[in-house]
Amino acid sequence: MKRRIVVFLFCLWPIALFAADAAPATDDAVLKQLHLLNQVPEDQVSEKVDPAFSILRTIYDTDGPDFYVLKKLLAKADIRATLNPSARCVLAGVISQRWDTFTLSGNLYLSGLQSRNAELREKARRKFVGFLQPVHIPILINLLKIPGPNVMAYEILQEATGKKIDPSIKSWRKWWSSGGSKADIIGHLLQDTQMQLEHHRMRGFDQERYWYMPMGMMDAQIAYSSRPEKDQMEISAWNNWAKVDVKQYVDEWAAFKPVIDRLIHQPDPRVNTFLESLVADPGFGDYASVVLAWRSNQSSLEAIQKASVTQPTVGRALARGSLGDKTALDELLQMMERHSTQPLSFKIMDDDVRAMLPTLRTVGVVPAEQAFNLLCHQNFDFDGALTSKEKKKAFQKAATWLKHNAARLSLDHRRGYFLVPPEQ
Repeated sequence: MKRRIVVFLFCLWPIALFAADAAPATDDAVLKQLHLLNQVPEDQVSEKVDPAFSILRTIYDTDGPDFYVLKKLLAKADIRATLNPSARCVLAGVISQRWDTFTLSGNLYLSGLQSRNAELREKARRKFVGFLQPVHIPILINLLKIPGPNVMAYEILQEATGKKIDPSIKSWRKWWSSGGSKADIIGHLLQDTQMQLEHHRMRGFDQERYWYMPMGMMDAQIAYSSRPEKDQMEISAWNNWAKVDVKQYVDEWAAFKPVIDRLIHQPDPRVNTFLESLVADPGFGDYASVVLAWRSNQSSLEAIQKASVTQPTVGRALARGSLGDKTALDELLQMMERHSTQPLSFKIMDDDVRAMLPTLRTVGVVPAEQAFNLLCHQNFDFDGALTSKEKKKAFQKAATWLKHNAARLSLDHRRGYFLVPPEQ
């Protein structure tokens, strides 16, 4: 079961908000894209450029964000056998956005270690640890004899087990047969993550200041060069502030996210306990909350609600709403009301500040307006509200919709957003 709302936060933001309401994909349509991807020379496969980019985009448009057909096809051994390691690696990146593909994603990333594409081999090495299971250890040990993959296999073995054994098959097989098969891999990764966390505290920042135009600026459409000097100075000061406070947050996440991401796909309940310990943290709380929602961990709702009392952020509200807490909608509306005449700040961001957006989105830091849209499965056109008047109109539209429908809303448990039941 996947929380579609948080899937968007992780990876699918560029895709149309309600693209999943299109006609369902067919097996033949998705299979055609798999064949096309497999025909791309391995050293030319890249998720960022064509031809692989267009092929993946077609899969997203036709089968995303749930990827039911893709998951079903890749689960078939005879279909996986036709795919080269590079294709398997990029497809792992697609289906791993679902919470219920842990084993399949891990096997695909494991294959990616033997890709002929250096970039994809590195991606497989980086991602695979998060899907590692004890059954994979003997396979990694066997890879130690293959030039190329042997280096990455050795790095993964050391990271996952904490053992500094020399890189020979004989040594690792001896360790495995003499008790290594009983090693607590998740326990080690949790302990290592917690130790690194003790030395990696990150400071939060004023999210509301970041997402909205400065007070008094009523029109986001006016070019910087056409604004009064006072406004230019204020916009420059705003960007300079963001390039210090917000950039520090983004840089710290860039350094630590790979560490914590080793755990988020693991189904071990100890991971939930660890994430719950972070929901009240000023720096980690938003991410921990949305990950718990993505993991469909209903029992974590109480911890997120408690943290929201003293730290009412959009990320925590988004997670609560995705787990069925309707009060999160009221809270988001209150956040929006404080800025009901202030357009969103996207138009005043300089290139350096705009470059921070992808990282912020992947750690659960988004404007209240976008979170509200997602939880309600509606589009109130906040992004298109570029003037104070338009912003107020969009806010009133959202407030009226919630007032009219709040009592009737029901949670789509599979996708993690609220729906209005059809009137009888």
